[in-house]
Amino acid sequence: MYKKAIVLVLLIVLIIPFLSGCTLNDQNMTTLEKIKKTKEFVVGMDNTFPPMEFTDDNNNTVGFDVDLANEIAKKLGAKLKIVAVDWSGIQSALKSKKFDAIISCFSITDERKKAFNLAGPYLYIRQVIAVKKGDSSIKSFEDLKGIKIGVQANTTGDSAVQKMKFINYEKDVTRYERITDAFNDLDIGRIKAVVIDSVVAYYYKKQNPEKFDIAPAQLEREPVGIALRKEDKDLYNEIQKILDQLKKDGTIAKISEKWFGEDITK
Repeated sequence: MYKKAIVLVLLIVLIIPFLSGCTLNDQNMTTLEKIKKTKEFVVGMDNTFPPMEFTDDNNNTVGFDVDLANEIAKKLGAKLKIVAVDWSGIQSALKSKKFDAIISCFSITDERKKAFNLAGPYLYIRQVIAVKKGDSSIKSFEDLKGIKIGVQANTTGDSAVQKMKFINYEKDVTRYERITDAFNDLDIGRIKAVVIDSVVAYYYKKQNPEKFDIAPAQLEREPVGIALRKEDKDLYNEIQKILDQLKKDGTIAKISEKWFGEDITK
């Protein structure tokens, strides 16, 4: 028994450094190396943002960004795993390493460039005004003065409205966590307009032509990209290279045609 105990202790002594070494190696891996090893590309999305990412009738997450993320995962030699997260917490979740990247209609802005590496752009959008069908009273952004409007919180649409001095932001603007709730309130008349990304507005108009329309006004176009942590420079470089390839071979244009009926990636 004594000899067996000694042998057991020696085995433990030999195994512990090996296990510790494995853990240290895993901890020292870059995100790109981890993806290559696990064969899994983990992406954060707000899946309440059709047609970019949303849940279909079979409870699957689908949309433009999902198709794009799958193509990127293939190029990385990995399978796509989607982590659904509310938009309000998506940036902090990336920083705390809940996933590898944000692919969720993430507009490229100077402020966001300070916080993340932003690969792309892979398409362009504009801020527009969604209204109820038949409402011709809103032709410009100035016409939003004094009426109840909705935005999705912490989006570029929200930021744009905050900068419009003619709008009483505290009194007249409702900030929604989910854009679906904003369109529900627009439908039942709680608000008169929604300031939103053009891709979403045109999708809702296409899906519900009897309910929604889009005012003539629009802001300057915004580039959309993929957010990655600042320290993940190798993954940023790899994804930028993949995006360039997918643009060149027409893959992104085909995805755009599928979801929008035209190529909005230029």
